[in-house]
Amino acid sequence: MAVPESLGLTRRTVLTGAAALLAAGTAGLTAPRPARAEGLPQVRAAAAGWAGSNGELLVLTADPATEADYALRLLAATEDPDAGAELGSSLPLPLPEGFHPHSMAALGDVLWVTGAVELAPDRVRPALVRVHESTAAHAELPVPKAIRSGIATAITPIGDRGLAVVLEGCPDPHLTAISRSHLAVSKDHGRTWTGRPLASGLGEGYGTVLTESDHGLFIAVVDGDGTQTVHTTAKTGVLRQAARLPDAGRPMAAVATDDHVRVFSDRDGTVAQTRFTAKGDILESSPDCGCSGEILAVPGRRGTWLETDGSTIHIRSTDQR
Repeated sequence: MAVPESLGLTRRTVLTGAAALLAAGTAGLTAPRPARAEGLPQVRAAAAGWAGSNGELLVLTADPATEADYALRLLAATEDPDAGAELGSSLPLPLPEGFHPHSMAALGDVLWVTGAVELAPDRVRPALVRVHESTAAHAELPVPKAIRSGIATAITPIGDRGLAVVLEGCPDPHLTAISRSHLAVSKDHGRTWTGRPLASGLGEGYGTVLTESDHGLFIAVVDGDGTQTVHTTAKTGVLRQAARLPDAGRPMAAVATDDHVRVFSDRDGTVAQTRFTAKGDILESSPDCGCSGEILAVPGRRGTWLETDGSTIHIRSTDQR
C-alpha cells in the first residue's frame, strides 16, 4: 500500500496501517517530496566506506513507481558540477522478505541497513539487517518495551567497530504514531548493545539524526512543535543534553567536519542550516542555506552530504562551501 503524495504525509503523521508507516517512514525526511525526473530512482540513503564497493559512495534507491524494488548503486561525481552526480549500475541487495530499508552505514566488509520488518498487515517492528558477501540477515537489535511498533531510522558508524542506531515508534503494537525516540549503541560490530531513551511524548515529532564527531556522538531530535534538542557525548562519553532550538524544523541530516557539526533541517519547504561545536554549542544558524530538495548525510565520509531535488543528485562537501 503506497501513500499518495497528494496527502502530504510525513513519517511522523499518525497513520493507521503498517504499510502506510513503512511508505512514510522510508520516503526520506522532507515533505512533500520533490518532483522526480522520469526514470530517476528515489534516493533513500547514502553511505561510504564499505569494502564490498571498494569504499566508494553508495546510495540506496527505490523504484519511483512502486516505492520498492530497492537497489544499491554507486554514485560518482561528474566533471560538470551543474550536471550532478552519476548513478552507476545496481549492486546485489538481498534484503530479507518483509524488510523495508531506511538508512545504512558501513563497517569494513559489512553493510548495515536500518528499517522495519512487517509482522502482519497492521504490525511493524524496528529492524537491522547485516549485509556481508552478498548475503543479508537480520541482526540482533535491542528494541525496548516502550517501542512495540516502529522503525529503526538513523545509523552511524563509531570508529572501526561500533554502531549507533536510532529506533523510533510507540508502545502500542498496532498503532503507527511515532511518539518516542531511543538510542542503541554497539561497540563490538553489533554483537552486544546498550540502549537509552532519547525522547518521549513527541506527538507528531519529526525524527532524529545523528553522526560521529571527533568528540563522540552528536544527536538532534525534534518534537511536534519543531523544537530541536541536541545531545552529545563530548568529553565525558556520557550522553547529555547540550542545546534546544525552538522553531528549528525537521532535521534531515547531521554532518560532522573536523571542527563542527552541521544540521540541515526542513522548515516549511526551506532548508535551514545550523552549525554546532562538537559539544553542542551553537555557532551560527541560517534560515535558508540555498539548498534544494532533500539532504542526505553520508555516514563514513567526513564532511559530505547529498542534495537532490528529484532531477539531479549533487555531492556536497565542506571543501566546496
